Amino acid sequence: MSLPWDRLLAERAARIRPSLLVDFDRLPSSADLVLFSGGAPPLECLPAERIAGALAEAWRAEPEALWYGESQGHEPLRVAIAERMRQRGAAVEPEEIIITNGSQQGIDLIARLLLEPGDRVVVEAPTYFGALQVFEPFAVEICTVPLDDRGMLVEALERVLAARPRPKLIYTVPTFQNPAGVTLDLERRQALVALAERYGVPIVEDDPYGELWFDRPPPPPLRALHPDVLYLGTFSKTLAPGLRIGWLVAPRRLMKLLVDTKEGIDIQADRLLQRALARVLEGDWFERHLEAARANYRERCTLLLRCLERELAGLATWNAPGGGFFVWVTLPDAVDTDALLVECARHGAAYIPGSAFYPDGAPRPSFRLGFTTLSTARLEEGMARLGLAIRAAVQPSLA
Repeated sequence: MSLPWDRLLAERAARIRPSLLVDFDRLPSSADLVLFSGGAPPLECLPAERIAGALAEAWRAEPEALWYGESQGHEPLRVAIAERMRQRGAAVEPEEIIITNGSQQGIDLIARLLLEPGDRVVVEAPTYFGALQVFEPFAVEICTVPLDDRGMLVEALERVLAARPRPKLIYTVPTFQNPAGVTLDLERRQALVALAERYGVPIVEDDPYGELWFDRPPPPPLRALHPDVLYLGTFSKTLAPGLRIGWLVAPRRLMKLLVDTKEGIDIQADRLLQRALARVLEGDWFERHLEAARANYRERCTLLLRCLERELAGLATWNAPGGGFFVWVTLPDAVDTDALLVECARHGAAYIPGSAFYPDGAPRPSFRLGFTTLSTARLEEGMARLGLAIRAAVQPSLA
């Protein structure tokens, strides 16, 4: 006998956003697709040996880490994180940090504490799809604010904040944004923080890429401009995505509530891994690792931009990010990149269509290219395939 699962599901189950990842196996030519979908370090940049050594050291020193404890997180790790944030201009105390299972859990913790059905949440357009996955089951209204090459348009944000009902929070990826790759400049950062304070709306700053700049560091985090900014960080992009260790910075007033909420979900983040990461952050190894990663990603991004100029000049526009993992490409307004994806797959390459990064999921003329997971040879081959497919599909419609 099969239970009537459709009837048993909670109402919020209908609001769960499908995974971003396209079912690439069902696309044409799936056996040899060049996938520009990745948003992670490449395998050759994963410091497996250093992490393995740190885990062994932690195991020998503290085998009791296999037991329950410290829901807020390993104090030496929180101290090390606070110091790195201080170096970036944000004065943070270890007591203001809770260790999470990836920064994604940090978004969820904030949502559980602050959001009720009908609340309004402000996001950039486009925005990180994973944040939409968290917010939407809470039955909130997602309000969007457009971007340009300097980040969120704060004039448009003020209009949203002034409307009723007042939004409950502002979610932003201000540095090397996912998916658009743009960075909010210092002037707009100051304006954003001032607006949030004036209207009494908290900011959630998601910052996975802030240390992965190419030529020069970005402006200081929003958390450096105001102590009430809720800041999310992660080791998924700087070390390895499978570690699932991130952190949330919040005012001390909220910390007990956050710890209690986390205990109700998964009790604690991996204690042994936290101890290993505290060792990884000791000395200068982590900084040397970041320098090598920056050089690697700079090379791949430069190659991608050169390929775009060769393949799509005059047919598309794109950003030139100063760091991070993504380039955002925009075709003429009439182009549906969801439909175009099938044609590109026939030519052997695939991207993430722009529809995935908007609350309404409607087709868009833009798409995201991730460049970090592909070798330079594979990247060049994939861009040649994409260029051929896009020119064949789009140019006739413009004639």
